[in-house]
Amino acid sequence: MDNQSIDQDTGQAVECEVRILTGVAPEDVESLLDMAAACGMFNDDELSTAESMVWDCAYQGESDACRFIQARTNDTGGDSLAGFLCYGALAHWPDSFELIGISVTPRLQRQGIGSAMLAEMERQVAARGGRRILLETESARAFEAAHSFYEANGYDREDRFLRQFIPKEGGLVYRKDFTSEAPERQPQ
Repeated sequence: MDNQSIDQDTGQAVECEVRILTGVAPEDVESLLDMAAACGMFNDDELSTAESMVWDCAYQGESDACRFIQARTNDTGGDSLAGFLCYGALAHWPDSFELIGISVTPRLQRQGIGSAMLAEMERQVAARGGRRILLETESARAFEAAHSFYEANGYDREDRFLRQFIPKEGGLVYRKDFTSEAPERQPQ
């Protein structure tokens, strides 16, 4: 995927290539955890859970309950993390998956990277026979951009909660249903 980022020093657009990758290697752990902490959207419990998931995936391999998708770019002269997404199958729901978390580095937001990672997750979920993706986010004003992002990508706010997926107080649930046919992957 070709893209542009804005050089922080000059304010000029810089051409860059963004690659969408699956999985986490041991050398990715630090950059993923740094991005999760720096984005300011995860509380301490969520950061602790993210740390466990990243370490487990990097050193023990991915499982149905936890998979990572990364966006990497060459805009800084070398390969660097542009964003990541974590998702997994919901236990006892053979066709349902949860988007656990997503983050894109602030200087690269609103350039299609998050949408590209969502599209790859949806393709992978459909290939595994999934028909539904659920996610929970905060209802606070600080998360309004996230709400708009999910809605722009076809996720609907869920007003009727499923018995095993009830949001915590102050949380909102979004849902996207699709057929089990894998969506076409966008050219990169």
